Amino acid sequence: MRCLFYFLVFYLFGHAYSKKFCRTITSKFPNRITFDCTELNTLLNHLESARSNTTNIKIYGSNLNTIAGQAFIKFSATLRVLDLHENNIKVLEPRAFIGLVNLNELILWGNQLTWIIGDWFVNLYNLRTLDLSFNQIQTMDYNVFPLLPYLENFYIDYNNFQTIDYNMFVYMANLKRIRFSKNPWNWGYRALLTWQMENKNVDYSSEWDDWNWMSNTIKDCTESGEGEIPNDSVIDCVVRKLLDFTYDTLHFSPIGLANDVGCAQEARRLISCARPKNVTQNTDYQTIRMILQDYNRVLLPMIRAHSPLSYNVNSQL
Repeated sequence: MRCLFYFLVFYLFGHAYSKKFCRTITSKFPNRITFDCTELNTLLNHLESARSNTTNIKIYGSNLNTIAGQAFIKFSATLRVLDLHENNIKVLEPRAFIGLVNLNELILWGNQLTWIIGDWFVNLYNLRTLDLSFNQIQTMDYNVFPLLPYLENFYIDYNNFQTIDYNMFVYMANLKRIRFSKNPWNWGYRALLTWQMENKNVDYSSEWDDWNWMSNTIKDCTESGEGEIPNDSVIDCVVRKLLDFTYDTLHFSPIGLANDVGCAQEARRLISCARPKNVTQNTDYQTIRMILQDYNRVLLPMIRAHSPLSYNVNSQL
């Protein structure tokens, strides 16, 4: 009897404890079975308690650190959405998502990943949405592109990309939407990536990062024979055109600005009204050139959103 008593206590306590962190939600329309978890430190045991016919897995607000290979193989026949956002994931082992041939959405935003490797996407034939935003990713394996020919939505904004081989996007023939703003892009790669998306009719717009004016000016400079990206002659041309536009539009001349006779609010925002009065004695041209060439330095100090709430707050600043 004592053994039976301990067994019942252990069972009831264990059942209540697991319920605190994970639950199964069934929806008849659409036909969906969601396994929802939070505050986990490991996937062991928790995934074992999920139904094998689960269609959606959502794990968030946890401290998982590492996702092992074949972690979700149990759900290979039915899983369509895998959402692992904000789980402090630093390592995804090769083939972590192997077997998920019906997966449509893979959500990994808000973790601490530093690179993207091709082994994650083996056999993910039906993947349509991949969200890797708000990580610390610097590089992406070239093998990723051929493995995702049907991808439609690709989000890599708020990472640490400086360069990327824009030509590889030819493999993503079905891409419809991409987000790549708020990365410390080299200006040349940023311009080339933008043009590639324009040529493919891919939506790359972002309310956070409007580079259209610079991209158009760069294109004008290259087409007029000023050089090829990323030559300095192109950025020099961009600076000249920008300053010419400012002076012509606001009726200011370099001489007037040098004498600090005052300027309109629009000009003040663009070139701080007059040439910098500092020990370097930089001209307007030198100042604007440094701003455009190192645009990423302007972005890095900005507060980076890490949740929908902070995103909304920052968007109003």
